[in-house]
Amino acid sequence: MPADALLSIGIATKGRPVSVRRCIESLASLGALVREIVVVDDGSEPAIERALRDGLPDALSTRLRVIRHDVNRGLAASRNRVVLECSAPFVLSLDDDTELRDPDGIIRAVQAIEGDSKVAIVAITQTDKDDVAWPGMQPAAVTVPSIVASFIGYAHLLRRETFLALGGFREPMSIMNEEPELSLRLLDAGYHVLYLPGTRVAHLVDPYNRDSRRYLFLSARNNVLASLYDDPLPVLLIRVPMRLVGYFRMRRGWKIDDPGGFVRLVGNLLSNLPDTWRRRTPVKLGTIFEWRRLVRSPRPYVAPEAR
Repeated sequence: MPADALLSIGIATKGRPVSVRRCIESLASLGALVREIVVVDDGSEPAIERALRDGLPDALSTRLRVIRHDVNRGLAASRNRVVLECSAPFVLSLDDDTELRDPDGIIRAVQAIEGDSKVAIVAITQTDKDDVAWPGMQPAAVTVPSIVASFIGYAHLLRRETFLALGGFREPMSIMNEEPELSLRLLDAGYHVLYLPGTRVAHLVDPYNRDSRRYLFLSARNNVLASLYDDPLPVLLIRVPMRLVGYFRMRRGWKIDDPGGFVRLVGNLLSNLPDTWRRRTPVKLGTIFEWRRLVRSPRPYVAPEAR
């Protein structure tokens, strides 16, 4: 394990040993840049470590560490555990069904985040099995490096120290919309999300454990949770009703039959409201405005040496 390497790789997984094995094997192209590969097995049955190590080349096996949650804790908690367990200053967090095909792009991303202390996360272009960028599934519709509002969690490079200092992902959110919530807190603390459109990671979507009703529930609930956690009170009073109504808009748009779904949504929010309110850390009103400006108009990035 190269102790002076700048990059740790983190992968959170549950029940996808074939996909995560393919992901790990694709990391060989990064060579000595990688200090370690940390996999958090979030309650897979059976445990997946043996399947990952069996026949794995020594160059990868010696850097691989597998940590198991005996009980499923959710994606946000697993990603947080990944970063906590990593030791390099920068962590490339990958979904288990990704594949690295552009090592030079990752090297450029590491150079960018290392060279600018205000960059907390580097967002990456999401491509399909043919290495073609997915239309409408990118951090922003830009062609040059830009400061953007948020990132897509499937693959992102993060500054470990900053991520941990801000508390990482909100674990009760688990999955869906946890990335913009974290991005808002980063912006409030004076950090940026940098999108490098030329940096690519393939997302070879594994259908295991994907359920449209569950994603609808989590998307609608987490939109409300994000407001409860982060919005200044005047904004919260406007946004929470709007985001509750957004459940019906998403249900129609996604064409999902979800009997009783809204009642379950409201019941979940009410039952967890005391804990949610205790975790509340509202951002500045100016941060909300700045975040919305970045959603509409990402800002072309100027590296420190060119400012």
